Amino acid sequence: MSISRTDAAASRPQHIDLVSETGETRSCHGNRWLSLSVLLVGNFVTVLDLFIVNVALDNMRGSLHATAAEVQLFIVGYSVPYGVMLLNGARLGDLYGRRRLFLIGMAVFTIASALCGFAQSPAMLIGARALQGVGAALLMPQVFTSLRILFDGEQRRRAFGIMGAVQGVAACISQLAGGVLIDYGVADLGWRLVFLINVPIGIVALIAGRFLIVETRAPGAARLDLRGAVIAAIGLALLLLPFMEGQDYGWPWWSLALPALSIPVFVYFAYYERRLSAGGGIPIIDVSLFRNIRFVYGVAGIFLFYSAISSFFLSLTMLLQPGLGLSPLWAGAVFTPSAVTFFAAALISPKLAAAIGHRALLTGVAIFGLSLLVAIATGALAPANLSLLIIALMLNGAGQGLVIPLALNTVLGGVRNDQAGMGSGIVSTLQVMGTSFGVAIVGVLFFSFAPQTADLAPGARAAAFGHALSMATIYNLIAVVASFVGFHLLTRATGRPSRE
Repeated sequence: MSISRTDAAASRPQHIDLVSETGETRSCHGNRWLSLSVLLVGNFVTVLDLFIVNVALDNMRGSLHATAAEVQLFIVGYSVPYGVMLLNGARLGDLYGRRRLFLIGMAVFTIASALCGFAQSPAMLIGARALQGVGAALLMPQVFTSLRILFDGEQRRRAFGIMGAVQGVAACISQLAGGVLIDYGVADLGWRLVFLINVPIGIVALIAGRFLIVETRAPGAARLDLRGAVIAAIGLALLLLPFMEGQDYGWPWWSLALPALSIPVFVYFAYYERRLSAGGGIPIIDVSLFRNIRFVYGVAGIFLFYSAISSFFLSLTMLLQPGLGLSPLWAGAVFTPSAVTFFAAALISPKLAAAIGHRALLTGVAIFGLSLLVAIATGALAPANLSLLIIALMLNGAGQGLVIPLALNTVLGGVRNDQAGMGSGIVSTLQVMGTSFGVAIVGVLFFSFAPQTADLAPGARAAAFGHALSMATIYNLIAVVASFVGFHLLTRATGRPSRE
């Protein structure tokens, strides 16, 4: 292993370059725990931002006079650039230094959050959300990679455990905090505060990160696959945007033709990535991984499962606020039990897996599916019954808490060591793409059934929005059943010799 090290003054972070013959990096000297504390601030705000926006959707829609498609784009506009840029974000950190890219990503995320907070139109908010996604894609890979490099053995497990706890806390407080900010924030800023809160946090992280984060890089880092990222972005835009915009225009011919056109774009993307890999380059997605049937089953299950998570929260937000007339604070309070049970289930998932093996993963999927059945029945029969909705959300969070860590471990456990980094990147990308796809489909279904007029009595309005939730959640249920099949095939294949 070759290691070069340059000592800096005590007030400056150490600059450390290291690489081994196998391309693997190892832990280094420096104030690793101070580095961790700053890195996890970035982790915290990106997770917080992913969830806190849910309780603000109705307020943003009314304030900016947004259409149904634009409401969906408030979510998808963040997740698509995040997913497309994720793998290249990791490579930029390898090439130019992970501390540097973390700081750049945090600066972009902070500036974009301010732009979101002061947006004057849906288009401006969507554009700022896209910029937030780019910032998140630049900073988040540096958190994961830096933790892996700076820590070894038991300390690494402890560091990742702390990161998981931070994510759990962010998820637990996000929607309740969003409700408090909207209902009791200063200067009548309302929903804008859910974005502006990121600004002081980001500034503190930038100042602290400049002096406390240990710098690491991989001297032999691969070149970026920008062409692949552009092709993937075009394909996703052709697939998702016409579905979301088509309803507002009465489903014209292009709303079906453009998604069909995405198929040859994705075929060309696969061809280009395969050719790039054969020529010795590093593609944004290594398509050879998809010869591993276990990996295919696993990522299919993950994509489908994630497509059912945020999209259900979109439907439920619309039921709770415009449908039932709850304030953002009370809507956030309704969501909070889901985050609590998620946190608790994630903590017990390793013990449950040790006790019943792969059945723990399938149990989690079944619990999540049960939560959707409860939600469908409640929306159809008793949409104003908050007790039933909270039960559905508690089951929802518990199912997620079991599935997510166990699915990641099972899927990545079937990937060769030399493909582990690429496999992790593909899984992370498909998580985000699944979210975008689900929001696009469920949003179209929900807003197709939701009432288009405000002139309804409270009971009739609740019933209409409950019906819309029930109809839209049928997609979520179908996706979860399909993900159960994928995970079942994955667990059956696990332990058999790979056919790669």
